[in-house]
Amino acid sequence: MNPDYYLKRYGDYSEINLPKTYRVYFDSFCDEYKRYPVEEKLLDLAYAITHGFDIKKAVKSILDSRPDISARDIQYAVWNLTAAVNHVDSISDRRNSLDTDIDIFVEDLLRCYRLPLDNSRLHFLEEDYREVSDQTVFRTNGWEIASENVNEYQMYKDDNFVFYPGDEELLSQYHINDIENDSIGQIFPVGPCPEPWYGNPLTAKIIVLGDMPRQDDFISRCSNVVLSFEPRLMESVQTMVRRWMCLDGTGIYDDTEFRGSGIAVSDAYNSVTYRHWITELRTLAWELKVDEQSLLNNVCVINANAYYSSNGSDPLAAGLLPSQYYLRILVNYLVNNKGDNRPLFIIPSSNIHKIWKKVLGYWIENEVMLTNDLILIDHPNTKLKLSINLMSRNNIQEILNKIK
Repeated sequence: MNPDYYLKRYGDYSEINLPKTYRVYFDSFCDEYKRYPVEEKLLDLAYAITHGFDIKKAVKSILDSRPDISARDIQYAVWNLTAAVNHVDSISDRRNSLDTDIDIFVEDLLRCYRLPLDNSRLHFLEEDYREVSDQTVFRTNGWEIASENVNEYQMYKDDNFVFYPGDEELLSQYHINDIENDSIGQIFPVGPCPEPWYGNPLTAKIIVLGDMPRQDDFISRCSNVVLSFEPRLMESVQTMVRRWMCLDGTGIYDDTEFRGSGIAVSDAYNSVTYRHWITELRTLAWELKVDEQSLLNNVCVINANAYYSSNGSDPLAAGLLPSQYYLRILVNYLVNNKGDNRPLFIIPSSNIHKIWKKVLGYWIENEVMLTNDLILIDHPNTKLKLSINLMSRNNIQEILNKIK
Protein backbone atom coordinates (compact mmCIF):
# COMPACT_ATOMS: atom_id res chain seq x y z
CA MET A 1 0.00 0.00 0.00
CA ASN A 2 1.32 3.43 -0.98
CA PRO A 3 2.00 5.36 2.25
CA ASP A 4 1.22 8.62 0.39
CA TYR A 5 -2.32 7.44 -0.36
CA TYR A 6 -3.92 9.45 2.46
CA LEU A 7 -1.84 12.56 1.79
CA LYS A 8 -2.83 12.61 -1.86
CA ARG A 9 -6.48 11.90 -1.11
CA TYR A 10 -7.09 14.11 1.92
CA GLY A 11 -4.20 16.59 2.03
CA ASP A 12 -1.91 17.32 4.96
CA TYR A 13 -3.05 18.41 8.40
CA SER A 14 -2.97 22.12 7.67
CA GLU A 15 -5.39 21.60 4.77
CA ILE A 16 -7.19 18.37 5.63
CA ASN A 17 -10.30 18.05 3.51
CA LEU A 18 -12.70 15.64 1.87
CA PRO A 19 -11.81 14.42 -1.64
CA LYS A 20 -15.28 15.29 -2.99
CA THR A 21 -17.42 18.39 -2.66
CA TYR A 22 -19.34 18.62 0.61
CA ARG A 23 -22.68 18.14 -1.15
CA VAL A 24 -21.59 14.63 -2.19
CA TYR A 25 -21.69 13.69 1.50
CA PHE A 26 -24.54 15.79 2.87
CA ASP A 27 -26.95 16.86 0.12
CA SER A 28 -29.35 13.94 -0.12
CA PHE A 29 -30.91 15.30 -3.34
CA CYS A 30 -27.62 15.81 -5.13
CA ASP A 31 -26.92 13.41 -8.04
CA GLU A 32 -23.30 12.95 -6.93
CA TYR A 33 -24.55 12.03 -3.45
CA LYS A 34 -26.56 9.17 -4.95
CA ARG A 35 -23.71 7.96 -7.18
CA TYR A 36 -20.82 8.04 -4.72
CA PRO A 37 -20.61 4.73 -2.76
CA VAL A 38 -21.75 4.96 0.83
CA GLU A 39 -18.73 3.10 2.18
CA GLU A 40 -16.41 5.57 0.47
CA LYS A 41 -18.31 8.43 2.07
CA LEU A 42 -17.94 6.85 5.49
CA LEU A 43 -14.21 6.16 5.10
CA ASP A 44 -13.58 9.68 3.80
CA LEU A 45 -15.47 11.24 6.69
CA ALA A 46 -13.87 9.01 9.34
CA TYR A 47 -10.32 9.73 8.20
CA ALA A 48 -10.96 13.46 7.93
CA ILE A 49 -12.69 13.70 11.33
CA THR A 50 -9.91 11.84 13.16
CA HIS A 51 -7.39 14.22 11.60
CA GLY A 52 -9.04 17.48 12.59
CA PHE A 53 -11.78 18.06 10.00
CA ASP A 54 -14.91 19.80 11.32
CA ILE A 55 -17.95 18.38 9.53
CA LYS A 56 -20.33 20.81 11.26
CA LYS A 57 -18.39 23.63 9.65
CA ALA A 58 -18.69 21.88 6.28
CA VAL A 59 -22.44 21.51 6.71
CA LYS A 60 -22.76 25.18 7.64
CA SER A 61 -20.87 26.16 4.46
CA ILE A 62 -23.45 24.24 2.39
CA LEU A 63 -26.36 25.95 4.12
CA ASP A 64 -24.75 29.40 3.79
CA SER A 65 -23.93 29.01 0.09
CA ARG A 66 -27.02 27.15 -1.10
CA PRO A 67 -30.31 28.64 0.11
CA ASP A 68 -32.15 25.96 -1.88
CA ILE A 69 -30.79 23.29 0.48
CA SER A 70 -32.44 23.03 3.89
CA ALA A 71 -31.12 21.74 7.16
CA ARG A 72 -33.78 19.04 6.90
CA ASP A 73 -32.29 17.83 3.60
CA ILE A 74 -28.89 17.50 5.23
CA GLN A 75 -30.36 15.84 8.30
CA TYR A 76 -31.93 13.23 6.03
CA ALA A 77 -28.48 12.51 4.56
CA VAL A 78 -27.00 12.20 8.06
CA TRP A 79 -29.71 9.69 8.98
CA ASN A 80 -28.85 7.66 5.88
CA LEU A 81 -25.16 7.65 6.81
CA THR A 82 -25.97 6.65 10.39
CA ALA A 83 -28.18 3.82 9.13
CA ALA A 84 -25.34 2.59 6.89
CA VAL A 85 -22.88 2.56 9.79
CA ASN A 86 -25.32 0.53 11.89
CA HIS A 87 -26.33 -1.83 9.07
CA VAL A 88 -30.02 -0.93 9.22
CA ASP A 89 -32.34 0.15 6.43
CA SER A 90 -33.27 3.53 7.85
CA ILE A 91 -33.22 5.84 10.85
CA SER A 92 -36.57 7.26 11.91
CA ASP A 93 -37.08 10.91 12.74
CA ARG A 94 -35.76 11.23 16.29
CA ARG A 95 -36.70 14.93 16.47
CA ASN A 96 -33.14 15.86 17.37
CA SER A 97 -31.40 18.99 16.22
CA LEU A 98 -29.12 18.65 13.20
CA ASP A 99 -26.06 19.15 15.43
CA THR A 100 -27.20 16.35 17.75
CA ASP A 101 -27.74 13.94 14.87
CA ILE A 102 -24.29 14.79 13.50
CA ASP A 103 -22.78 14.04 16.91
CA ILE A 104 -24.55 10.68 17.04
CA PHE A 105 -23.39 9.84 13.52
CA VAL A 106 -19.76 10.71 14.31
CA GLU A 107 -19.79 8.57 17.47
CA ASP A 108 -21.27 5.59 15.61
CA LEU A 109 -18.88 5.99 12.69
CA LEU A 110 -15.70 6.25 14.74
CA ARG A 111 -16.48 3.21 16.85
CA CYS A 112 -16.19 1.13 13.66
CA TYR A 113 -13.26 2.93 12.02
CA ARG A 114 -9.83 1.30 11.86
CA LEU A 115 -6.68 2.91 10.44
CA PRO A 116 -3.67 0.54 10.28
CA LEU A 117 -0.47 2.55 10.59
CA ASP A 118 1.87 -0.20 9.40
CA ASN A 119 0.61 0.13 5.79
CA SER A 120 -0.56 -3.51 5.93
CA ARG A 121 -3.89 -2.48 4.42
CA LEU A 122 -6.02 0.58 3.80
CA HIS A 123 -8.36 1.94 6.43
CA PHE A 124 -11.60 0.05 6.86
CA LEU A 125 -14.84 -0.19 8.82
CA GLU A 126 -15.36 -3.09 11.21
CA GLU A 127 -18.68 -4.88 10.74
CA ASP A 128 -19.15 -5.24 14.49
CA TYR A 129 -17.63 -2.32 16.39
CA ARG A 130 -17.04 -4.57 19.41
CA GLU A 131 -14.70 -6.72 17.37
CA VAL A 132 -11.12 -5.53 17.77
CA SER A 133 -8.53 -8.14 16.89
CA ASP A 134 -5.11 -8.43 18.51
CA GLN A 135 -3.61 -7.44 15.16
CA THR A 136 -5.77 -4.32 14.97
CA VAL A 137 -4.68 -3.17 18.44
CA PHE A 138 -1.02 -3.32 17.38
CA ARG A 139 -1.41 -2.12 13.79
CA THR A 140 -3.38 0.97 14.78
CA ASN A 141 -1.04 1.84 17.69
CA GLY A 142 0.83 4.94 16.59
CA TRP A 143 2.80 5.00 19.83
CA GLU A 144 4.90 2.12 18.52
CA ILE A 145 5.92 4.37 15.62
CA ALA A 146 6.52 7.27 18.01
CA SER A 147 8.70 5.10 20.26
CA GLU A 148 11.35 4.94 17.53
CA ASN A 149 12.04 8.64 18.17
CA VAL A 150 12.58 8.30 21.91
CA ASN A 151 16.11 9.47 22.62
CA GLU A 152 17.96 6.89 24.71
CA TYR A 153 20.08 9.52 26.44
CA GLN A 154 17.79 12.51 26.91
CA MET A 155 14.49 12.29 28.77
CA TYR A 156 13.82 16.01 28.89
CA LYS A 157 13.65 17.89 25.58
CA ASP A 158 13.10 21.48 24.53
CA ASP A 159 12.56 20.56 20.87
CA ASN A 160 12.36 17.54 18.56
CA PHE A 161 9.54 16.16 20.66
CA VAL A 162 8.09 12.68 20.33
CA PHE A 163 4.58 12.63 18.84
CA TYR A 164 1.90 10.10 18.01
CA PRO A 165 1.39 10.33 14.21
CA GLY A 166 -0.83 13.30 13.50
CA ASP A 167 -0.78 14.84 16.98
CA GLU A 168 2.02 17.28 16.17
CA GLU A 169 0.16 18.84 13.26
CA LEU A 170 -3.09 19.28 15.18
CA LEU A 171 -1.34 20.72 18.22
CA SER A 172 0.58 23.13 15.96
CA GLN A 173 -2.70 24.24 14.37
CA TYR A 174 -4.17 24.76 17.84
CA HIS A 175 -1.23 27.03 18.73
CA ILE A 176 -1.55 28.93 15.42
CA ASN A 177 -5.24 29.55 16.10
CA ASP A 178 -4.36 30.91 19.54
CA ILE A 179 -1.84 33.34 18.04
CA GLU A 180 -4.31 34.47 15.38
CA ASN A 181 -6.85 35.13 18.14
CA ASP A 182 -4.28 37.17 20.08
CA SER A 183 -4.31 34.73 22.97
CA ILE A 184 -1.83 32.40 24.56
CA GLY A 185 -3.62 29.28 25.64
CA GLN A 186 -2.30 25.99 26.82
CA ILE A 187 1.04 25.02 25.26
CA PHE A 188 1.64 21.41 24.16
CA PRO A 189 4.06 19.76 24.56
CA VAL A 190 6.72 20.77 27.03
CA GLY A 191 9.37 18.79 28.82
CA PRO A 192 9.62 15.02 29.02
CA CYS A 193 8.60 12.34 26.54
CA PRO A 194 4.85 11.81 26.17
CA GLU A 195 3.33 9.32 28.58
CA PRO A 196 0.30 7.58 27.07
CA TRP A 197 0.29 4.92 29.78
CA TYR A 198 2.48 3.27 32.37
CA GLY A 199 2.72 -0.52 32.15
CA ASN A 200 1.01 -2.74 29.59
CA PRO A 201 -2.76 -2.32 29.13
CA LEU A 202 -2.99 -5.69 27.37
CA THR A 203 -1.69 -7.71 30.31
CA ALA A 204 -2.85 -5.61 33.26
CA LYS A 205 -5.62 -6.96 35.46
CA ILE A 206 -6.40 -3.48 36.80
CA ILE A 207 -6.62 -0.36 34.60
CA VAL A 208 -6.61 3.10 36.17
CA LEU A 209 -8.05 5.74 33.83
CA GLY A 210 -5.88 8.67 34.85
CA ASP A 211 -5.35 12.31 34.05
CA MET A 212 -2.89 14.05 31.78
CA PRO A 213 0.72 14.23 33.05
CA ARG A 214 1.43 17.05 35.47
CA GLN A 215 4.49 19.08 34.61
CA ASP A 216 7.15 20.05 37.12
CA ASP A 217 9.90 21.73 35.14
CA PHE A 218 12.44 21.74 37.96
CA ILE A 219 12.09 18.05 38.83
CA SER A 220 12.12 17.02 35.17
CA ARG A 221 15.32 18.90 34.38
CA CYS A 222 17.06 17.74 37.56
CA SER A 223 16.14 14.16 36.76
CA ASN A 224 17.56 14.53 33.27
CA VAL A 225 20.85 15.92 34.62
CA VAL A 226 21.23 13.19 37.24
CA LEU A 227 20.57 10.38 34.79
CA SER A 228 22.97 11.90 32.26
CA PHE A 229 25.82 10.93 34.63
CA GLU A 230 24.93 7.27 34.09
CA PRO A 231 23.97 6.85 30.41
CA ARG A 232 23.41 3.11 30.79
CA LEU A 233 20.77 3.72 33.47
CA MET A 234 19.15 6.36 31.25
CA GLU A 235 19.10 3.80 28.44
CA SER A 236 17.41 1.25 30.71
CA VAL A 237 14.75 3.77 31.70
CA GLN A 238 14.03 4.75 28.10
CA THR A 239 13.89 1.10 27.06
CA MET A 240 11.16 0.64 29.67
CA VAL A 241 9.28 3.68 28.30
CA ARG A 242 9.54 2.42 24.72
CA ARG A 243 8.31 -1.03 25.71
CA TRP A 244 5.25 0.54 27.32
CA MET A 245 4.50 2.45 24.12
CA CYS A 246 4.81 -0.76 22.10
CA LEU A 247 2.36 -2.61 24.40
CA ASP A 248 5.19 -4.84 25.52
CA GLY A 249 6.28 -6.09 28.91
CA THR A 250 4.26 -6.51 32.09
CA GLY A 251 3.50 -4.41 35.14
CA ILE A 252 3.71 -0.72 35.89
CA TYR A 253 6.92 -1.13 37.91
CA ASP A 254 10.18 -2.71 36.75
CA ASP A 255 12.03 -3.74 39.92
CA THR A 256 15.14 -4.89 38.04
CA GLU A 257 18.14 -3.71 39.99
CA PHE A 258 20.62 -1.71 37.93
CA ARG A 259 24.09 -3.25 38.03
CA GLY A 260 24.22 -3.89 41.76
CA SER A 261 23.49 -0.26 42.58
CA GLY A 262 20.40 -1.01 44.64
CA ILE A 263 18.40 1.28 42.30
CA ALA A 264 15.44 -0.25 40.47
CA VAL A 265 15.01 0.94 36.89
CA SER A 266 11.53 2.29 37.67
CA ASP A 267 12.84 4.29 40.62
CA ALA A 268 15.16 6.13 38.23
CA TYR A 269 12.16 7.21 36.13
CA ASN A 270 11.35 10.48 37.87
CA SER A 271 8.18 11.46 36.03
CA VAL A 272 5.97 13.43 38.43
CA THR A 273 2.76 11.72 37.35
CA TYR A 274 4.31 8.25 37.29
CA ARG A 275 5.76 8.72 40.75
CA HIS A 276 2.33 9.80 42.01
CA TRP A 277 0.70 6.56 40.87
CA ILE A 278 3.53 4.38 42.14
CA THR A 279 3.23 6.03 45.55
CA GLU A 280 -0.56 5.60 45.60
CA LEU A 281 -0.35 1.94 44.58
CA ARG A 282 2.28 1.19 47.18
CA THR A 283 0.09 2.83 49.83
CA LEU A 284 -2.92 0.86 48.60
CA ALA A 285 -0.95 -2.40 48.80
CA TRP A 286 -0.05 -1.57 52.41
CA GLU A 287 -3.70 -0.84 53.27
CA LEU A 288 -4.85 -4.06 51.58
CA LYS A 289 -2.10 -6.01 53.35
CA VAL A 290 -0.92 -7.54 50.06
CA ASP A 291 2.52 -7.86 48.52
CA GLU A 292 3.46 -4.53 46.98
CA GLN A 293 5.06 -5.97 43.88
CA SER A 294 2.09 -8.29 43.27
CA LEU A 295 -0.16 -5.25 42.98
CA LEU A 296 2.30 -3.25 40.85
CA ASN A 297 2.74 -6.21 38.49
CA ASN A 298 -0.98 -6.20 37.69
CA VAL A 299 -1.71 -2.50 37.18
CA CYS A 300 -1.57 -0.12 34.22
CA VAL A 301 -2.43 3.59 34.29
CA ILE A 302 -3.71 5.15 31.05
CA ASN A 303 -3.50 8.94 30.76
CA ALA A 304 -6.33 10.85 29.10
CA ASN A 305 -3.69 12.89 27.28
CA ALA A 306 -0.07 11.86 26.83
CA TYR A 307 1.56 15.29 26.64
CA TYR A 308 2.90 17.61 29.29
CA SER A 309 1.75 21.19 28.91
CA SER A 310 2.05 24.65 30.41
CA ASN A 311 -0.38 27.54 30.83
CA GLY A 312 -3.25 25.26 31.74
CA SER A 313 -4.37 21.78 32.69
CA ASP A 314 -7.17 20.90 30.26
CA PRO A 315 -6.32 17.60 28.52
CA LEU A 316 -8.88 18.41 25.82
CA ALA A 317 -7.83 22.01 25.18
CA ALA A 318 -6.76 21.23 21.61
CA GLY A 319 -9.70 18.91 20.99
CA LEU A 320 -9.45 15.17 20.46
CA LEU A 321 -6.14 14.06 18.93
CA PRO A 322 -5.39 10.94 16.86
CA SER A 323 -3.73 9.46 19.95
CA GLN A 324 -6.96 9.90 21.89
CA TYR A 325 -9.02 8.31 19.14
CA TYR A 326 -6.69 5.34 19.48
CA LEU A 327 -7.68 5.11 23.15
CA ARG A 328 -11.21 4.33 21.98
CA ILE A 329 -9.96 1.30 20.06
CA LEU A 330 -7.75 0.20 22.95
CA VAL A 331 -10.44 0.50 25.64
CA ASN A 332 -13.00 -1.07 23.28
CA TYR A 333 -10.66 -4.04 22.98
CA LEU A 334 -10.15 -4.28 26.74
CA VAL A 335 -13.89 -4.15 27.43
CA ASN A 336 -15.20 -6.38 24.65
CA ASN A 337 -12.44 -8.74 23.56
CA LYS A 338 -10.75 -9.95 26.72
CA GLY A 339 -13.52 -12.32 27.77
CA ASP A 340 -13.07 -13.58 31.30
CA ASN A 341 -9.75 -11.71 31.43
CA ARG A 342 -11.38 -8.30 31.14
CA PRO A 343 -9.58 -5.90 33.49
CA LEU A 344 -11.04 -4.06 36.44
CA PHE A 345 -11.30 -0.34 35.63
CA ILE A 346 -10.73 2.33 38.26
CA ILE A 347 -11.81 5.92 37.59
CA PRO A 348 -10.29 7.85 40.50
CA SER A 349 -12.42 11.01 40.53
CA SER A 350 -15.60 12.56 39.18
CA ASN A 351 -13.55 15.21 37.35
CA ILE A 352 -11.51 12.59 35.48
CA HIS A 353 -14.72 10.71 34.75
CA LYS A 354 -16.00 13.79 32.86
CA ILE A 355 -12.79 13.93 30.83
CA TRP A 356 -12.92 10.25 29.92
CA LYS A 357 -16.57 10.54 28.85
CA LYS A 358 -15.37 12.95 26.15
CA VAL A 359 -12.29 10.93 25.23
CA LEU A 360 -14.12 7.61 24.88
CA GLY A 361 -17.43 8.85 23.51
CA TYR A 362 -20.84 7.83 24.79
CA TRP A 363 -20.86 4.31 23.31
CA ILE A 364 -17.75 2.90 24.95
CA GLU A 365 -18.07 5.04 28.09
CA ASN A 366 -21.53 3.61 28.66
CA GLU A 367 -20.18 0.09 28.31
CA VAL A 368 -17.39 0.75 30.80
CA MET A 369 -19.85 2.31 33.22
CA LEU A 370 -22.34 -0.54 32.90
CA THR A 371 -19.81 -3.28 33.47
CA ASN A 372 -19.46 -4.83 36.89
CA ASP A 373 -15.70 -4.48 36.46
CA LEU A 374 -15.61 -0.81 37.46
CA ILE A 375 -14.66 1.18 40.52
CA LEU A 376 -15.75 4.82 40.28
CA ILE A 377 -14.65 7.22 43.01
CA ASP A 378 -17.56 9.57 42.46
CA HIS A 379 -16.34 12.84 43.97
CA PRO A 380 -13.60 15.32 42.98
CA ASN A 381 -10.76 13.57 44.87
CA THR A 382 -8.44 16.31 43.62
CA LYS A 383 -5.31 14.60 44.95
CA LEU A 384 -6.25 11.38 43.11
CA LYS A 385 -5.88 9.11 46.11
CA LEU A 386 -6.50 5.37 45.81
CA SER A 387 -7.10 4.79 49.50
CA ILE A 388 -9.48 2.03 50.59
CA ASN A 389 -11.32 4.74 52.57
CA LEU A 390 -12.66 5.97 49.22
CA MET A 391 -13.94 2.54 48.17
CA SER A 392 -16.67 0.15 49.21
CA ARG A 393 -16.04 -3.30 50.63
CA ASN A 394 -17.06 -4.78 47.32
CA ASN A 395 -14.51 -2.58 45.53
CA ILE A 396 -11.76 -3.74 47.83
CA GLN A 397 -12.70 -7.39 47.33
CA GLU A 398 -12.69 -6.93 43.55
CA ILE A 399 -9.11 -5.64 43.67
CA LEU A 400 -8.05 -8.54 45.88
CA ASN A 401 -9.71 -11.03 43.53
CA LYS A 402 -7.86 -9.59 40.54
CA ILE A 403 -4.39 -9.87 42.04
CA LYS A 404 -4.74 -13.33 43.55
